[in-house]
Amino acid sequence: MSGTGSESNENIPDPQPSMPDDRSSPMSILVEPRMWNEEDRQKTFQEWPRDAPVTGVSLAKAGFYYVGPGDKVQCFCCGGILRDWVHGDCPSNEHRRHFPTCGFVRGTSVGNVPRPLTPKATDSVDGQLLSQLQRAAVDDEALAGQAVYPEMEREETRLSSFYNWPTDAAVRPEVLAQAGFCYTGQGDNVKCFYCDGGLRNWEPGDDPWLEHAKWFPRCEFLLKTKGYEYVARVQESQRSAGEKASGGQSAQEQLMQLQQERTCKVCMDKPVSLVFIPCGHLVVCADCAPSLSHCPICRAAIRGSVRAFMS
Repeated sequence: MSGTGSESNENIPDPQPSMPDDRSSPMSILVEPRMWNEEDRQKTFQEWPRDAPVTGVSLAKAGFYYVGPGDKVQCFCCGGILRDWVHGDCPSNEHRRHFPTCGFVRGTSVGNVPRPLTPKATDSVDGQLLSQLQRAAVDDEALAGQAVYPEMEREETRLSSFYNWPTDAAVRPEVLAQAGFCYTGQGDNVKCFYCDGGLRNWEPGDDPWLEHAKWFPRCEFLLKTKGYEYVARVQESQRSAGEKASGGQSAQEQLMQLQQERTCKVCMDKPVSLVFIPCGHLVVCADCAPSLSHCPICRAAIRGSVRAFMS
């Protein structure tokens, strides 16, 4: 593929290639502020060549909008132009390689508005929410053979969503994308393109495939890729680990711990029955939940709740 430098607003929407005067300092002035919204950038790809080796979705996420002709695109921030895309190109990587001083590429605040991955509230899991409490609607859709985010089906497209992945994150984007995850743009939160399962708070040594199987064992993408036996082994390992964890406690201690875990943390009387979205904590009863705007455990803003039934 080939790229050209930045240019002035006067040449938009049919810019003429020109090299930037100075590549030594970051560019902070938006070339096309009308395109700082990823959804608006994505709309410009309606005439994008169908046989192009990269998708308009991945290009828009990487900061580009379509200017044409052919497969010519331009960055809304630095004005850099790229064209002649070939199979194997990753838009975010090519953006960084050709225009390393671009403020968008460098992760500075340039006003970019990412396209939300969810049609409603962001739903993340931090290890507190058990796999059996996944949203029924998501399960039904995943089991019906339909991806929640079909535009993220290609691994290359998922990888391009990690363009601003934290540099100090414990897990590499390539490994997460391979396991079906794409970046939400917040912290180290990721979501599976197929089942919508969310994970965060990654630690060194975490295996994305294993975590996928641990928390979202019904994901059809996971089952097709890793196999039913792999998922069954992970689930069995989790059950065995849970038995060992409680092995050192007496029956009375285990009962007291269970009662505490199932008691509302606000009124300290009624049993817990609601799971908060997006944090996933199960800590209050149905009567106390309406009076709360933030989770009493992690202080995350409450955007919704799911009823949990204890067996």
